[in-house]
Amino acid sequence: METEATQNKELTQPDLTDAPTGAEAGQNTTLPSQFGAPIDEFAPRFTGVPVELVLDSFRVIGELFAPGVPRRLVDILNSNDLSYFVMHSGTLDDPLDPSASTRSFDVIQLDRGGILLAIPRGEVRKPDPFEVVRKKRVPSTAVLPGFKVTGNLHLMPDADPALVPIVADHHYVPFTDVTVVTDKGRPQTWHEPLVIVNMTRVLFYGTRKDDFPAS
Repeated sequence: METEATQNKELTQPDLTDAPTGAEAGQNTTLPSQFGAPIDEFAPRFTGVPVELVLDSFRVIGELFAPGVPRRLVDILNSNDLSYFVMHSGTLDDPLDPSASTRSFDVIQLDRGGILLAIPRGEVRKPDPFEVVRKKRVPSTAVLPGFKVTGNLHLMPDADPALVPIVADHHYVPFTDVTVVTDKGRPQTWHEPLVIVNMTRVLFYGTRKDDFPAS
């Protein structure tokens, strides 16, 4: 009888409710490829940056999205290889005409070359301290169609503004401590701590030696 009971005990099925799961047993729990890649809950999906974009005659306010880790607006504008940008929501209005109506859109496509100025709205992301490169402030004025931008351009310490091809730099370049003046047709002036200028649209760039801070 004892032998028979032992044999029956060996044939008894284990209680699966107490069995370790695949992860607890050290097994690979990744789904097969037909179910798609496993989801990393902590991996960044995209970065949304609230921004005001000034065009030739209109203004677009919305949120630009870029995949991956958070980046500064100037990095997003300069890293886009496409000829246009996409917003998933935003508004279109005329900033110089308070009586003009504002229209909202669910999807917006913007011609890269049509943007004159990009102004970050909301919290401005600071660069990583390890990525910061020491530069000097160069008081500058840039003229674009309908706008004059005066502020500080930032160049390498040994750079000579006379030798740097600033107007030939087809990138978005940040100006700080900025005053923006509209053309004579609809004169307005406002101030911004940071304005990113599309150098492709710059018609005139100038600086004066007597504007430089004393060293």
